[in-house]
Amino acid sequence: MDHGFLYGDGIFEAFRAYKGRIFQFDAHMNRLYDSAKIIGLNIPLSQEEFKKVIIETVRKSGYQDCYIRPQVTRGIGLLGCDPGSCKESTVVVYVVPLPGMKKDRSIRIVISSYRRPSACILPGSSKMTQYINLILARMEAKASGVDDALLLDTRGFLSEGPGWNVFLVKDRTVITPSIASSILVGITRNVIIRLFKESNYAVEERDVVVSELYTADEIFGTGTGTEITPVIEVNGRKIGEGKPGPVTNEMDEKFREFKKGNGTPVYE
Repeated sequence: MDHGFLYGDGIFEAFRAYKGRIFQFDAHMNRLYDSAKIIGLNIPLSQEEFKKVIIETVRKSGYQDCYIRPQVTRGIGLLGCDPGSCKESTVVVYVVPLPGMKKDRSIRIVISSYRRPSACILPGSSKMTQYINLILARMEAKASGVDDALLLDTRGFLSEGPGWNVFLVKDRTVITPSIASSILVGITRNVIIRLFKESNYAVEERDVVVSELYTADEIFGTGTGTEITPVIEVNGRKIGEGKPGPVTNEMDEKFREFKKGNGTPVYE
């Protein structure tokens, strides 16, 4: 059986096409191939060959706005945690349509009792198909009656949510956990940091303690699926005015404009 199914032994990427253009295509593909190197997984296609496969898959779907997920597993092998028995990797590309984002995407969150594993447990810089930690955190949040969870790292500092990075705004300074906080360095996160710096905001990537959430003027999450999502409540405490703040709204608009002029065309 496939070791991706048996043991979660694989990697993936998740990106989007907007109006027939794949957003941050090269950045996502670079991370996919970096993930393969980190876990010693062979992708049986060159990066350019794989990009052509993805473009052709999207083209055949006919979708203009869609979610794209290339996934590579170790392949079929014997039972047991021996990747040497897998002779050929399995490559799959999923494409599903995505509607436009709803106007009010505000969420309420809790701090999860689960922690993000440190780099000595799992390499956080690799986007692997091992999401049970994040799934359990989201289940815990839903059971408590809120929308999502934010996890801490093993040291007790803020890390990330299930599929999203977190940003705080305090006195027009933008703060986000650093790579030392067991985060996956999101592609959307990198774009947002770039846009903030171009807009002359101070940006701090550092260790962030829980209490900073409660005193933040604004909080939002970033991710491929979530784009920019305002966080209006943490552990029952209202954040700022309890609605998306001006900096969040400004960056949401800048991100929308940035998307319009960037992307690899599928149908040209």
